[in-house]
Amino acid sequence: MIHYLPTIHSQREGFEQLAALAKAAHELSASRLEVNFSRCRFFDANMAAPLAAVLARVADEFNAVEIVKVPGAIESILRKNQFLVAYGYGPLEDANHTTLPFIRVKLADEGRFADYLKHHMNGKGIPRMTEALGKRFRESIFEVFQNAVIHSRSRLGIFVCGQFYPQLQRLDITIADAGIGIRNNVRRFFKNDKISSVAAIRWALREGSTTKIGSQPGGIGLKFLKDFIELNKGKIHIASRLGFFEFGNGGETFAKLAADFPGTVVNLEINTGDTSVYRLRSEISPADIF
Repeated sequence: MIHYLPTIHSQREGFEQLAALAKAAHELSASRLEVNFSRCRFFDANMAAPLAAVLARVADEFNAVEIVKVPGAIESILRKNQFLVAYGYGPLEDANHTTLPFIRVKLADEGRFADYLKHHMNGKGIPRMTEALGKRFRESIFEVFQNAVIHSRSRLGIFVCGQFYPQLQRLDITIADAGIGIRNNVRRFFKNDKISSVAAIRWALREGSTTKIGSQPGGIGLKFLKDFIELNKGKIHIASRLGFFEFGNGGETFAKLAADFPGTVVNLEINTGDTSVYRLRSEISPADIF
């Protein structure tokens, strides 16, 4: 089977295009999938994470997966972030240090993701933060990763990738899984098979909503990131099964995807043109105010 991948951006249409690939290859078993990039004019490098989640599911059905005819500029960036290395392409040095490399993390290997954030977030245009806030910021992203580990039941692992776009003044970090999706998780929690993907995402985003068992509160990391993104004028995207959410530009949007994305993707888009200096409220003293 040959699938011609179109242009992919970090937005609703991009997630729908990857969902369309998943749908097209859904019945494939013990066969071959050729992902042809010849019609792809641009590929946001961070979207390698959800693409990898889709292709991992295809490969798990004993299919051979090949990526071919990648345009030069796209091939270059996807070799620099090491996504294409798993498909027989050689790595390229990222001399400009704009990539957050693609990694596939096993569910039991949370420490690897913590190290990833520590070593690859610096120098990517993130607005200035105090040391305490920077630590809390990384902890919040780590909680999003933990939620994928806890809720996704993705035996194929978690897929992470990011990209700094200096000219566009943005940094995207994307976490994807090939798990059961938010809808299935919420349906199991409420024992209600009629909850839609959009309704499930809407519920999951309410402060305090969690399907975790025990006393640990949920949603704290995402709430912190939403508060930061609102001030920073960035964006958050979530795509899961047939549901899509976007937060940014002073509002939020819930929508139904045109195709079913198998799993969940969270994309954090930071406005690197933000010149503000951020600190925790607890760090503010009367001297700062007066």
